[in-house]
Formats: sequence, structure tokens, C-alpha cells
Amino acid sequence: MRLTAKTTALLIATTTIFSSSLCLAGRPLTVDDANVNEVGAGHVETWYARQSGGVNMWTVAPAYGLMDGVEIDAALARDASNKVNTASVQVKFLLTPARKDGCNVGGVMGASRPNDGSGNTPYLNGLLSCNMDAGALHVNLGANRPSGGPALSTWGLAFEREFGAVTAHLEYFGQQQASPALQLGLRTDLFKNVQIDGAVGRCGGDALLSMGLKFQF
Repeated sequence: MRLTAKTTALLIATTTIFSSSLCLAGRPLTVDDANVNEVGAGHVETWYARQSGGVNMWTVAPAYGLMDGVEIDAALARDASNKVNTASVQVKFLLTPARKDGCNVGGVMGASRPNDGSGNTPYLNGLLSCNMDAGALHVNLGANRPSGGPALSTWGLAFEREFGAVTAHLEYFGQQQASPALQLGLRTDLFKNVQIDGAVGRCGGDALLSMGLKFQF
């Protein structure tokens, strides 16, 4: 059975709501990276997204480096089109030492819960990031299990590169039983520790759009 546009949008928002790092990757990427905040450092990302099916989503997502190689994240997303709020928490961790040159491996474990009575959605995501002179490549492979439904596989592939003060990316990601999405984005520093970003893309026949800010502390 194919998912409805509303359910697809909520599931994609649930499983890709976090995109956090200190180096490359992060907002406005949907594909995650294998980096975490340093101990005692954190950030808050906030953004608006027009998702598949014309769903308007507003999200606030803080993250904090709890210990070496471990980051905790939370998020609150408001589906303004369908009047549904979704709260999420997750732990992101490194499985290999962080390296600026070469590949890093990490993982994510988390769960989300909308306030529409549909129950928790636990999820897992494996992360691979390879940093090269030409840019950074990120690969995701994971799964989530919506309440009352089967487990659904998720995947993502992204490449990003710095061009002076601006970082650009191209990404392709998707979820089982849903159309894949292709997305382009840019980000740059507005002020010290304040980033502005945006992305456009397509998912099936629908246009995707997101605009956001990231505050580091």
C-alpha cells in the first residue's frame, strides 16, 4: 500500500529532522553526516520547509555535545497544514575517531511521537562521511518503524563543497514506499556563530523548499 502524501511528509520529517555537525554538513542538508559537536558545544537549528504534498513544516532542533563522540539532539516540528506537532529525541555517536581527511563512521538512535495519537516511531541511521580535497561525501542507510506499521528502510547520498564563504550541496534521499527526493542547497555565515541557509528540490511531482538559521554556542 502506498503512503498518503500527509503520512509520507510526516515520516520524512521524522527520520531526517536532524542534520548537525561542526565541519561540513548540517542545515540545509537532509542527509546526515558522521560528525558530532565537541564536548560542551552545541547549536540550535530552526527552519521552515514546504514538503511533499504541500505540507508546511516549522522546526526547532537543539543539539549538544554530551561527551567525547556523543551528541544528544531534540526537535519539535509543527505541521501547520495538518495541525500536528511531532517531538523527537535522539543520540548521535561516532564509531570511528573524527578525521578531517578521510572517512568517519557514526550512527543515530532515536524516536519521534506526533500528538495525533498515532504512537512512537523509533528509528536507526548509519552514517558515513568521507572528507576529501574536492568536498565531502555523506551516505546514510537506516530504518524506522511507524506505530502500527511495518519497518521502512531509509537512505541518502549527499555531496557538498565549499566555494569561499558559501557551501553548496547536492543530495538524493528517500524512504521505502515513498518517492525519492533530489535537493540543492546553499549555506553561509550571516554573523559569527550564525548561519543562514536554504534549499530547493523535487519529490515526485512536488516542489520542495526550506529556509533556516543555525545558532552555535
